[in-house]
Amino acid sequence: MKLSLNTARYLKPGLVIACLVTVLLCADTLLWWRTTRMIEREIATCRMALQTAGWTTTVERTSSGGWPFGAWVTLSSPRLRHEQTVAAPFDAGWSGTTLRAGGSWLDLMRTDLPVFLSGRNAARFLSLTAQATVLSQDLHLRFSKDQNTTFKAPSAELALTTEGLDQSASLTEVSGRLLAVPHAAYGTTRLGLELSARSLHSPALPSLQLSARGVRFIAALTSSTRKDTASFFSLEGYDRLLLQTATFSFGDDNRLSFSGALDLPAATGHLTLTLLNWHEAAEQLLNTVPVRTALAPDLQIILERTLHNQSPDILRNNQSVSLDIPVVNGHFPMPLETLLKNISTQKIDVSHSRE
Repeated sequence: MKLSLNTARYLKPGLVIACLVTVLLCADTLLWWRTTRMIEREIATCRMALQTAGWTTTVERTSSGGWPFGAWVTLSSPRLRHEQTVAAPFDAGWSGTTLRAGGSWLDLMRTDLPVFLSGRNAARFLSLTAQATVLSQDLHLRFSKDQNTTFKAPSAELALTTEGLDQSASLTEVSGRLLAVPHAAYGTTRLGLELSARSLHSPALPSLQLSARGVRFIAALTSSTRKDTASFFSLEGYDRLLLQTATFSFGDDNRLSFSGALDLPAATGHLTLTLLNWHEAAEQLLNTVPVRTALAPDLQIILERTLHNQSPDILRNNQSVSLDIPVVNGHFPMPLETLLKNISTQKIDVSHSRE
């Protein structure tokens, strides 16, 4: 059987293309196999390190996927658990629906490893003095070799309970960065957190008629000389808590921010509260019964006079108000009502009279 010239002319390019596709598929398959094996080894190394540190890890099933457009390893129903011991006096755990380590070839071209925790994820921490719970949905993580971990999630819920605090909050469009350096030098950052969120909802905010958005939080725990004998999760291993900023907006142009430092493990120091464009927030707070009853009568009169008698331009251009709050052994030395009643009304009255 002889092929015509036209058939032979089109057959040769087709054979070349078929050979190229075959070679590319074989190379892609080899790269996929090597990448998934590498990810499996990294997962095994991580699990071994966790077990050495006292954590128990369980996984229902492990599978590989992504070919031909990427490579990843999927862990079904992963669990982490830490039982309380003398050296590490805390209980902790984490559970997820599915953990996928890896991604598309484009994602894997970067140096850090992408990890996707699909579905609901729950983490908890319980010690003698504190209890914390974190719930997240569809969490994206990237682990880098410089001990930085970036994260992003559409939503998260936080709850913290201590001897003097019991608060919960929900966040939307959460992103940030976590720095963990277990063997950091004395005075340097051993644990750092940078977090941003589009909005924050807390049970306390509706009662104050406030809605928070544009949340930003940056804090660091510096290493102590006791870090070699203290757990990574114990305050004994840290020297100071440095709060660079904890800020959010409410209303149109109002912004509330905290900053300060606490010496650890005594948790003694100070916090500075700064309120920018405070008039709208003050007007909302004056309409709430809990805050109104906590304010001194003369302070109520001055705030109302400032809010109702000044022109809108003056209100918009007003300077920020700052308040220094001492913290002793993790507690405020005076309740909020006493703190509000001891605000220097003379300074507010003088600034009001100068405008």
